[in-house]
Amino acid sequence: MFRKNKNKKHVSAVKKNTQSEKSLRGIIIAKAFLLLLVVAAGYAVTQWYSTAHLFTVKQVRIEGEFNYISKSQIKERISGHSVGGFFDLDIVALRNELVQMQWVGDAYIRREWPDSVVIRVVEKKPVAKWNASGVLTANGDLFYPDGSAKKLELVQLNGPQGRHGYVLSEFNKMQSLLHLAEIKVSRLSQNERRSWQMTIGDMTIHLGRKNIYKKIENLAAVYTKLIKPEADAIRQIDFRYTNGFAVNWKNKDVTSKKFEYLRVTEMNQFKTGSVFLVGATNNV
Repeated sequence: MFRKNKNKKHVSAVKKNTQSEKSLRGIIIAKAFLLLLVVAAGYAVTQWYSTAHLFTVKQVRIEGEFNYISKSQIKERISGHSVGGFFDLDIVALRNELVQMQWVGDAYIRREWPDSVVIRVVEKKPVAKWNASGVLTANGDLFYPDGSAKKLELVQLNGPQGRHGYVLSEFNKMQSLLHLAEIKVSRLSQNERRSWQMTIGDMTIHLGRKNIYKKIENLAAVYTKLIKPEADAIRQIDFRYTNGFAVNWKNKDVTSKKFEYLRVTEMNQFKTGSVFLVGATNNV
């Protein structure tokens, strides 16, 4: 009896060892197969990459709204940049080439199977001219396009070097205050002493350095009824006075009766909240 039990235990141990050996062999075979798959996949990728250049780009499509550059200029720009194969196209390098163009704000490039590349170009949107040859975008970026700045019908901003962003910001604030009076500023300048001057039509408006927004509000308050009807005869208006403004006429022998007999009480009817000079002067 004891011998039988001992034999059974021995047989059971042999079976367990056999099963363990089979499991181990199975694991080894599975790992070897997996390794073989990885090697095969790597080889396939290598072969594919080595022939990727065979998938040539046959069409380059350019999209976007163009006012200052043309599709032909963009194609000419990238003509010297090898587009390459469909899969090995260097999109980053191609984009960097495009954004170096003066009027290009950004560029987006994508592949389109099987043989096309789509380039979407976003132009810079100019809002003002700066000094002699610069152009400003809405977010204050300054650039210098070759020969085209003077042709743009935009407000002219002038100021010290490096202050283009500030001058643009101040222009936007001033123009918003003048908007209800339908006043359109064609030129705004700040000199080295930080004194402001603007042009409306043919009139030059001197604002000085202090209380600029208050002066702008006063200008808007009296413009429609008082200044606009006489605009063709006025050369300059000076708001650098503490209590009012003075007018310089194109013809010094002719002054408007509206200004000549203007009194503080009449100005108060415009609700400016300020005391203006009584009458006007020919010399500013």
